[in-house]
Amino acid sequence: RAGVGDTIVALATPEGEGGLAVVRLSGPGAVAVVRALLTAGSAAQEIVSHRAWRAVLRWPGEEGTRMVSGRAALRAEAPGGPPDGEPRPGEPLDEAIVLPLLAPHSYTGEDTVELQCHGGRLTARRLVGACVAAGARPAAPGEFTRRAFLNGRLSLDQAEAVADLIHAEDELTARAALRQLRGGLRDELASLEAPLRALLAELEGRLEFSADDPSGCEPVAAEPHLAAAAARLDALLAAAPAARRLREGVQVVLVGPPNVGKSSLFNALLGHERAIVDPEPGTTRDVVEAVLSHAGCRFVLHDTAGLRAGAGRGESLGQGRAREAMARADIVLCLRAAGSERGPEPAWQPELPPGAVALSVVTKGDLAGAGERGAGESGAGETDTAPLSGAALAAAARAGDGALVTSARTGFGVVALRQALAAAADQAKLREVAAQGWLLNERHRHALLSARRELEEVRDASRADAGEEVVATLLAGALARLGEVSGRVFTERLLDEVFGRFCVGK
Repeated sequence: RAGVGDTIVALATPEGEGGLAVVRLSGPGAVAVVRALLTAGSAAQEIVSHRAWRAVLRWPGEEGTRMVSGRAALRAEAPGGPPDGEPRPGEPLDEAIVLPLLAPHSYTGEDTVELQCHGGRLTARRLVGACVAAGARPAAPGEFTRRAFLNGRLSLDQAEAVADLIHAEDELTARAALRQLRGGLRDELASLEAPLRALLAELEGRLEFSADDPSGCEPVAAEPHLAAAAARLDALLAAAPAARRLREGVQVVLVGPPNVGKSSLFNALLGHERAIVDPEPGTTRDVVEAVLSHAGCRFVLHDTAGLRAGAGRGESLGQGRAREAMARADIVLCLRAAGSERGPEPAWQPELPPGAVALSVVTKGDLAGAGERGAGESGAGETDTAPLSGAALAAAARAGDGALVTSARTGFGVVALRQALAAAADQAKLREVAAQGWLLNERHRHALLSARRELEEVRDASRADAGEEVVATLLAGALARLGEVSGRVFTERLLDEVFGRFCVGK
């Protein structure tokens, strides 16, 4: 599709001090806007795509402004001259690198020009203002990527991968976003849709043929194609939980009674003090969150209020938030202190969400003799290879099979617990999703679920001999749902929702 007709400008790098900043223009008037910022000699030179040059950029003069935008010219000719603080026509703003990227070989598919100027809030802001004075308009959030989608440079899922890549905070998420940006999900969907499209074309062709010669049509063998597509859709949907964990982080919630050592273990896992630790029961009233990066994954740790009966009003509010955190957890660490009886599961523990894992953890192992090497031997180099003392073995036995004994004071067991978190997070699945580039979000999941349901309706209609016209109509609907993922089928409202989450300048 062609561009939308106007020229947009925005700062493409974060605001603030830095070595350089990039101001980006895109649209049919991008080159003319930049020419209005150049001196007469520079403005006359030939513009060659993907060839950069150094130039002094100036506030647009009266003649250049009138050439690009009559509205901007009227503004420059207003009584009293430019507003206070605005540079005068022709005033130098910066020495910059001008890089033209002409259509169709640009990110947006339109004429694009990048101005690489000195970093700092004022310089970049003044250049954006100069471009607006010369006829461009400020870009809306995500508008550059939206134009790339509308001009066929990216599918919609690839465009979303751009935002995921920008916001990635760990290696696996960045890898997954980059793979999706390079076509991982788009190619899988195209491969899935191809036999269904061929089936639809065959059904429609037979319907036309049967109108002329009803006796010459044989039934279409739809079942094998529908079964294969359903299996591939199931595989994609099975990857959705892992994709969510990559995007949002693996949610780890520490729960247990007051004074069991949740905050101390929370700090020990992080390697620094984040939560307040105090012997007084009920110190933690709210959920405290922090991010742990381990084994290429991002874990979001949640320290929660102690759970017990007979709590006061303030403590009860904290317990309610603890239960809410557990309901969203991927991993729940069920803590109890060394020497305490295991007993039945507490009445307050809710049913784990689907796919969540519960790990039993014994805290304060040093009180039972675990981790006797001392605090000076713990920390980043901790390996958990030293043998447990007899008391620690006894504590582990009382904890039950599979329980992990830890000591926040000495650091004993902390590395083993981090490794257990990595295993419980199903790293194999996370890495598989990253390698395939299936970083599905909730929009993708919803569309795929709808397509899966409609595909089942197609199979039911085919098995019931409902007629090829009915099967073709239902199949077209299922393909439309699949098309929502890649953006082959879209509405302006959908694009507003997707690109409204982007930053300005991307």
